[in-house]
Amino acid sequence: MSSANYIQGSTTAIETSDNPDTSCSLSFNIEIELNALAELILNSTNIPLTEYSIVDRVVFLHQLHQVKENFPIDLATATEIANCRQQIIAEAESYASLVVKSAEEKANQMLQDSSILRQAELDGAKIRLKVERECEELKQTTKNELAQLRQNAIAECSSIQMDTDNYADNVLDDLEQRLQGMLAIIQNGRQQLDQS
Repeated sequence: MSSANYIQGSTTAIETSDNPDTSCSLSFNIEIELNALAELILNSTNIPLTEYSIVDRVVFLHQLHQVKENFPIDLATATEIANCRQQIIAEAESYASLVVKSAEEKANQMLQDSSILRQAELDGAKIRLKVERECEELKQTTKNELAQLRQNAIAECSSIQMDTDNYADNVLDDLEQRLQGMLAIIQNGRQQLDQS
């Protein structure tokens, strides 16, 4: 993969993630970016008669920067999912309110007789209190679940960040060791040339 194609592919991935039309489906696939980083290393130019390769430092650092710069998108995705959940809860509450209102209207139409109306009003008040209590309990339960989901998302993002940093550190450490080995080979070669 050439440097130009590689950079262009990374830019496309970021533009897709920032597209506001994706609504609740925002995502940044860190695995794709890390695979591109690995592919850059695997497709680099080999040094003849060695297992070492020459990696374009600018492209490598650019890709590493892309990973670090776009990592917060995963956290934004978790927040967007939480916002969608809040919208669903609001719609459910609105629907429950409409159901209660419709039931009350039907009860008023059916209970015009004054002897039944008092009992119906008492029953309606009880039902209303019960529904309100259940809605309040549902709202509280949903809020608790949402808070737990946020905490889980933040913890997962932190874990992914740590894993990404460790992976990048291992790749860079391996690259550093290879470069040091290559430098030692070059220095030995120069010494042999100087001796001959």
